[in-house]
Amino acid sequence: MEFQKGMDLSFIPELEDAGVQVKDFDGTVMDPLDLVQKYGVNSVRLRIWNAPEHVRESGGYCSYAHTLAMAKRIRAHGMSFMLDFHYSDFWADPGQQRKPKDWENLSFKELKEAVFSYTRDTLTALKEEDVLPDIVQIGNEIRSGLLFPDGELPDYTKMVQLVNAGIRGARAAAGKDEMQVMIHLDQGGRYFYLKEWFDCSFEAGLEDFDLIGLSYYPFWHGTFTDLKETMTKLIQDCKKPIMVVETAHAWRKSAHGFIDEQQEKIAGFPATPAGQKQVLDLVANIVASLPDEMGQGIYYWEPICVPKDGEGGWSENMGLLEEKGTIMEGIRSFLFTRNDACPEKPAKIYEPEPMTVVKDEACGLPEMLPVLLYDGMVEQRRGKREEKAGTHESFSRVTGEYDVTGNVEGVPFAAHAKICVVEELPEAENLLLDVGWEDGLARWNVEKSEDAVAVQLFPEFVDPFPAPPVNAVRVEAPKNFTFSICQTVKVQEAGTYTLSVAFQGTDTTNVDVRLFLNTEEGKEETVIHPTEHAWTGYKVTCEIRKPQEVTAGIRISSPPMYGMMRNFCLQTVKREGQ
Repeated sequence: MEFQKGMDLSFIPELEDAGVQVKDFDGTVMDPLDLVQKYGVNSVRLRIWNAPEHVRESGGYCSYAHTLAMAKRIRAHGMSFMLDFHYSDFWADPGQQRKPKDWENLSFKELKEAVFSYTRDTLTALKEEDVLPDIVQIGNEIRSGLLFPDGELPDYTKMVQLVNAGIRGARAAAGKDEMQVMIHLDQGGRYFYLKEWFDCSFEAGLEDFDLIGLSYYPFWHGTFTDLKETMTKLIQDCKKPIMVVETAHAWRKSAHGFIDEQQEKIAGFPATPAGQKQVLDLVANIVASLPDEMGQGIYYWEPICVPKDGEGGWSENMGLLEEKGTIMEGIRSFLFTRNDACPEKPAKIYEPEPMTVVKDEACGLPEMLPVLLYDGMVEQRRGKREEKAGTHESFSRVTGEYDVTGNVEGVPFAAHAKICVVEELPEAENLLLDVGWEDGLARWNVEKSEDAVAVQLFPEFVDPFPAPPVNAVRVEAPKNFTFSICQTVKVQEAGTYTLSVAFQGTDTTNVDVRLFLNTEEGKEETVIHPTEHAWTGYKVTCEIRKPQEVTAGIRISSPPMYGMMRNFCLQTVKREGQ
């Protein structure tokens, strides 16, 4: 198969109806398909909703009629075509897999028959119009199941029966030589989730399919190395070709968009047009460098969207168009071919975590620094600090913040490290009790949606080893869940207070984790973006006007994931009158 350089362009009919125009770099207005094809796109993915007219927010788009019209445009451009069955009247993803309204009261047997006939009839109708898809997805991001509650995990038996009904419907419409069947899951960089899903599904009787499709967003789904290793292992396990059918990165940060500073840090590349292109280049190189050409392509999720004033959401900063509808640099990533892969080329130097040191303490660039290559792998390479004004060894004798720069062996760009030099490390009383969990959860209030939510304590070691163990709280569930842990304490004096915590875990669509501090004056909270590779600190700051009881904690609403927390601390920053 030719390396697929695709995009999900399902929004195009809605944008065109709204009068939105897309433009080339020079300002020339173009048909969206002409524009993306000019820059190398050779495949288009479309989603289809059963009866979107039942959901007002859908605007009636992504219906069969819209799909047919778009499919004809795709074929007229000579592009391949992937169809994504959501089996819903509106969005389906790990956090929501709602039945179509017309199927809500069906028995399980009737539901299976509906999946089969709807899949078969839709594809047969497209075939009769000479626009049969090249690839068809049986569900969208179905790691947590589909058609809830019947197909919700952990009941793999029912879930697999529904997926099999879709596979059979697809096979009834077209043979394997005409159309390939794909299984699509999120968490493209987390092998432990995907291995469990495939192992359990095969054991439950999952029928043969042709391709694995993954969603991979670097701010949600692990590192680029995780992506490479996950795809490699899945190829070995399942003996199937693999694609990244959803990926994206932001071209700017936005308070109302999908990327803030913490997510930008997790992704590892700036939210800029250049950073967006580099992420796409990386993902393409990783997929193209998989063994035996088993990596067969990448698809950008919804690049043709234009920011609207105050709308926020995906269009605010995740597409490939700026506010005036002009294409940006990321489109050039789709000129990539398999022969362009440069797996050994350095992509970036991972900056060490900012260091806080006491004055006169020795510090500088680490001797070895991790370097990310374009095949997704990381090599440790020797670094050398630059000796110039502002970076001399003597800088640690003066308090302040410093950016230490240097060179890394075989890398054509500089390494950086941030160092803060202080007179002494601050200490303050922690108002929360038993933050080391010596008494278990006795001093904490824990609420969870159901018994399937597992909550456990276990030791996590802190550097330097051997340090005494620090108990962390870990929560996870095999299905969508809610969880909260909090403690109520008395604040004796008015002033400014900070609540902080360290968090580690996994992230994906519809994960909502928040650190909160409730007072008589109101609620302060911050969003936590989990990452499993490091403990990340979060904090909220609150003005407390008088002595009172306050409640501090974490709240989670999420599809299947795990989260860990430790080092809760509520302390004064400044007392009133100081």
